[in-house]
Amino acid sequence: MSILFHKKSQTSKLRTGLLFVFLLVFTGEAVANEVPHGKGLFWKIEKGDRKPSYLLGTMHVSDKRVLKMKEEVKPYLAEAWIFYGEIVDTYREYREYINIRYRDDGKTLEDDLSEELYEKALEVAKLIDIKEKRFKNFELWYVYELMNGAPWYRGDDQEKEDDEDDYEPILDSQLEDLAYENHLKVKALEEMRPRAILINDRPKEIYLEAIERALANTDVIEDVEAERESGIQVYLDRDTERMYNELEEDLKDEPAEIYDIEKVAMLDKRNLNMVNGMTPGLVRGNSFTAVGALHLPGEKGILNILVQRGYTVSRMDCAKDEKSSFCPEETLTQ
Repeated sequence: MSILFHKKSQTSKLRTGLLFVFLLVFTGEAVANEVPHGKGLFWKIEKGDRKPSYLLGTMHVSDKRVLKMKEEVKPYLAEAWIFYGEIVDTYREYREYINIRYRDDGKTLEDDLSEELYEKALEVAKLIDIKEKRFKNFELWYVYELMNGAPWYRGDDQEKEDDEDDYEPILDSQLEDLAYENHLKVKALEEMRPRAILINDRPKEIYLEAIERALANTDVIEDVEAERESGIQVYLDRDTERMYNELEEDLKDEPAEIYDIEKVAMLDKRNLNMVNGMTPGLVRGNSFTAVGALHLPGEKGILNILVQRGYTVSRMDCAKDEKSSFCPEETLTQ
């Protein structure tokens, strides 16, 4: 793919939907459980005498405070030979993203919800700038994602053109742009449809019940901006342990089917797939990978999988006075 094609592609907006799902919606109160590799966003990966590779945990937003991360990692990304991202911006992936979220059974959300719940769901949709004619035709699994991920969804600005003055690509897209500008090979760790199948190939009753539970939480409507800001602050604190614990806390009262979707399918299984996908770059050395920050920590997180496979992982974003077994002597400063 040429740089010119990439820079004008509409697909830099496709991440703002599915990439938020179950990954960065850490808005609950977390139980303070210690989590492996629960601090830090930027890591060096080493094994043997090969050149080190680097791994960055991202947040899929265009907040200017989050975008500063690009400048922090730029010297390492620019010198790599390959860039791995969750989803690479192509027209094919953008088309898949559009197609998989619309239902084709001849029904709409109005047919599935009571009038009262439909109106409440529609209120959430309006808060995140999604028009009713689109919203009511979404697949139930996607409606559920929106109800849970309202603070992170950018709504109708997915339909805007890339060259509009007020459009700011999210961090992941800007990192990918930087990779192309520096002539790196760019490779996706996932494709849209196989990833979506992990969550959309479930009985619709699971999602209907989950939508009803989500709508019973008035915070969905009342605290969208506050929850978004809280999540951004957790990211800026580089506190992946809190992200992980809040996800577990949010899921503790959910049915087993939802835990299987959100934690097992969308996090644990994908972590393993991502490590397998980035392995060729790690074997050669000098690769750069950027994935959602919640993929990094935990027993089944990417970093722990790498350690189990014999890699040494070291934090690159330790504060000057921070003491940790994962902090090398020479570090970037926050």
